Amino acid sequence: MDARKLWAVTATLTTLLAGCGGGGGEGGGGGGGNLMSAPGEAALTSYLQASQQYSLDTTYSGNSYNLKLSRVPNSGTTTFNGSAPAYSTVQTVSLFENGTLVANDISTAYYLLSPYVPLGRVSSSGSPYAVVTSSFPLPTTINVGDSGAYENMTYYHDSTMATMDADETATYSVSANNATTVLLCVNATVSNVTAQGAADGMGDSTESDCYTVSGSGAVALVSVTVTVNGVTLKFQ
Repeated sequence: MDARKLWAVTATLTTLLAGCGGGGGEGGGGGGGNLMSAPGEAALTSYLQASQQYSLDTTYSGNSYNLKLSRVPNSGTTTFNGSAPAYSTVQTVSLFENGTLVANDISTAYYLLSPYVPLGRVSSSGSPYAVVTSSFPLPTTINVGDSGAYENMTYYHDSTMATMDADETATYSVSANNATTVLLCVNATVSNVTAQGAADGMGDSTESDCYTVSGSGAVALVSVTVTVNGVTLKFQ
């Protein structure tokens, strides 16, 4: 959808939160008066073709953190890992601690459209190089209570795909939010991080990116929750 993957941010948080213990999380709402369904696949397709900018905040252990995300679709198409016509979006993610920039990452996500099929994501440095091994389209209509598989991804050191970095499994879930939007969350778990993956800044972690989706299909990112070393930070 796609705030994922916050490679540089996760690596920095691994350092900042090393040895810390903690918790956190989020819950969905429910009850009367809430919107119960919204467009799924069509809303995602429209979202991917538009530029986005977000600024999300959190605090932890007396420090304030700001996460800035920018998404800019490229014009035209290309080929990614043999698949074409591949559309692409450049994403810039910056993490600030108490107003000071502590991490910055630029990556490009590749995908097909009509229907949407994620293909992979590549850091501007060329490492990691992530390839989607399987994906599952969102339903035409998403309903409160829906959940299911979203995509599986393998990370490699570079485009030769000779050295594996890690695996990722992602699911989605839909919960009630308010009278005009539902809450769609994409929940990803990174595991099986190799020594090369650790050297490339990866670590075992989870990330949940939550979006509001209106009855007309307008999509907006509202939170990014990252768990590293048992500590959960929710940017919103």
